[in-house]
Amino acid sequence: MAVYVFNLLVGWVHNGVDTAQGYRARLLRKNGHSMWYVFTDLPGTMELSRYEKAGIDIGQMLSMYQYFTDNHTLEVSVTVADKLKELKEHLHYTDIDCREEEICLFRDGMIIATVSLEKKDRNRIRCIYYFEHGKLIRKENYTDGISYIDYYVTAESSNGLYAKLVRRTFCNSDGSVAYNQIFDGKEIFLFPDGKSYTKVQMIAEFVRRLNLSEQDTVLIDRSAQLDFVQPLFQYGNKARFIAIVHSGHYFEKGEDPDSIYLNKEYYYWFKYLKWIDTMVVSTEEQREELIKKLQEYHSVLPNVEVISAGGIDYLRYPTDGRKQCSLLAVSRIHPRKKVDWIVKSIIKAHQINSDISIDIYGGCDSSGYLEILQNIVTSNNAQAYIRFMGYMDVREVYKNYEVFITASLWETLGLSTMEAIGSGTAVIGLNVKYGNRLFVHSEENGYLVDFDSSYVDNDSVLIDEIARKIVDIFADKKRLDEFHKNSYKISQNFLSDSIRSKWEKLLSL
Repeated sequence: MAVYVFNLLVGWVHNGVDTAQGYRARLLRKNGHSMWYVFTDLPGTMELSRYEKAGIDIGQMLSMYQYFTDNHTLEVSVTVADKLKELKEHLHYTDIDCREEEICLFRDGMIIATVSLEKKDRNRIRCIYYFEHGKLIRKENYTDGISYIDYYVTAESSNGLYAKLVRRTFCNSDGSVAYNQIFDGKEIFLFPDGKSYTKVQMIAEFVRRLNLSEQDTVLIDRSAQLDFVQPLFQYGNKARFIAIVHSGHYFEKGEDPDSIYLNKEYYYWFKYLKWIDTMVVSTEEQREELIKKLQEYHSVLPNVEVISAGGIDYLRYPTDGRKQCSLLAVSRIHPRKKVDWIVKSIIKAHQINSDISIDIYGGCDSSGYLEILQNIVTSNNAQAYIRFMGYMDVREVYKNYEVFITASLWETLGLSTMEAIGSGTAVIGLNVKYGNRLFVHSEENGYLVDFDSSYVDNDSVLIDEIARKIVDIFADKKRLDEFHKNSYKISQNFLSDSIRSKWEKLLSL
């Protein structure tokens, strides 16, 4: 039996689905199943590193592009020493400049190649760029040999000359051509036997070649508007399909300004319900609501299981105490996360208690929103107590803060809130579905702030209320210490062992 997990995204900012995939990978690493995590877009160094850090073994990552060669590995093993010796014989370089992340090769004072080093092991190479008269002409990408080669021509745009990618050649382990990818307005894949495919056709052929059987299981983590979904159901329908529902699905009018009634993801799921064996949701409230809506739409009703998208490996305790009057927020910097409400509330609270400070962690995936937040901070001279920390692994960070705060309009689960209570951090959040109501017991380990959809367009009352809660939570040190203790108690309901057991049971059915 093999388990295929679709899909690892390329070119997107890290998000909660990525975190959930990594968590599940760590849980299931020793369950005895053959697990494959699939890229249907060509992964680069950034994506491979991101998913490794999330918890997915690179040896379990499967790239559709490499699958059409005889060498599927994504691990880099070619050494710098061996390659430089080979390049010396072929390029006859006369000078070499060794830098931290690359090695530049020169001949007659002109750069002819740049060797890019693998970040996690500087003794191995990731790729080599080749230049002719200062212009990029070729890039070799390596795993345990040349994986694929990019070919460039010099083109001109309104911004000047640039290296335009025109062809990508994928190689077998002996260096022979497996197939070519042509970039000419649209992507075309050409094989030595004369067959050609569009991107969608290539995905369909990939699914066919997986030869999925009744013994195989496919976990689908994403659905909406992604090219792999239809081919999976069309050509892989012998397999057992489990749809992981990461997003909340039904919204009352005004509850989420980006969605009207039904999350767009569900339009796609509902089309394919007859092929889905099981849908997995994160909370019982979400399960009940999903079943109710399916019944209202007279849809096929699959098995619906509740398995948390994340869990707590172990409880984390501060070693040097928590910073006094400190808050942290952890989320994508995106308008739906309403980080602006947090920033404005902190500014108001700081006017009453000048010891209050916040660090905001998370990558930005919304053009202009971070600048809006930074302008709010700057215009209020709040730079000293409101900091933007960027994206990083924060699992060991929560324990250094006294309070975690979220103003997200809805969280299906809220992995960051879960991680926060697993570090004993008190929580302030909105009384919205689903996760906040699981993790935040108002007056026990923090506060749930009443929310009304009218606040989306008129937020001043809500901001004032959040600010009051921020001030209040730090007003009584003894009570705050009790909040920390209660967060630890609540978090014990979400320890990983029970979640692992649920997954193993479901996959063994």
